[in-house]
Amino acid sequence: MPKLIRAAALLCLAPLLAAWLAAAQPAQAQSDSALFDEAQEETLAAVERYLNELQTLRADFSQVGPKGEVAEGVIHMRRPGLLRVEYAPPVPVLIVGDGLWIHYHDKELGQVNDWFIYETPLGALTREVTRFGEDLEVTAVEERDGRIEVTVVHEDDPRGGSLTLILDTEPLRLTRWRVTDAQGLVTTVFLHGLKTNIRLPRRLFVFDDPRNKRPQNR
Repeated sequence: MPKLIRAAALLCLAPLLAAWLAAAQPAQAQSDSALFDEAQEETLAAVERYLNELQTLRADFSQVGPKGEVAEGVIHMRRPGLLRVEYAPPVPVLIVGDGLWIHYHDKELGQVNDWFIYETPLGALTREVTRFGEDLEVTAVEERDGRIEVTVVHEDDPRGGSLTLILDTEPLRLTRWRVTDAQGLVTTVFLHGLKTNIRLPRRLFVFDDPRNKRPQNR
């Protein structure tokens, strides 16, 4: 599997979910009013309301990298703090958020990396309300041809890259997102068969840790 796909696996999913659940308290859309006109502010507020209505999500996805490399998989999300991203072969990557830890399992390399959820961008998963303009700064809002694009950067590292959420307008529906890294390389993730607010069993978000199955040295 190309190393670029493996690296992009976490890159492209983390910022989406960080944006999705970026604040702890309910609020109206927060943005720099000097940047946007009234219509754009209303668009941002509508996107916030849409995202805040999503309690669960399931979708197939296809990911296109900066050199045209393609990967596919399935994503499940349930608030608060539960995530499962499973890539289809030949990409041997599984990402599970269990509410406390984020586990990144590379089956090909036999490696598992864990991050305390509060110390990663995916820590936003533990929060239940989307709030633009707190940790994430909105840099662009565009609406045209039946589509909305909202671009955000992290306030602590605005030059570290950007995330653009792309939604259809009729009805309002998340269809893809685009990540531009600090070098200007672009990766796009397309969602297919998106289902929201459906029942997702808790067992989907239990990480079956392969390290627990290794023989112990005596």
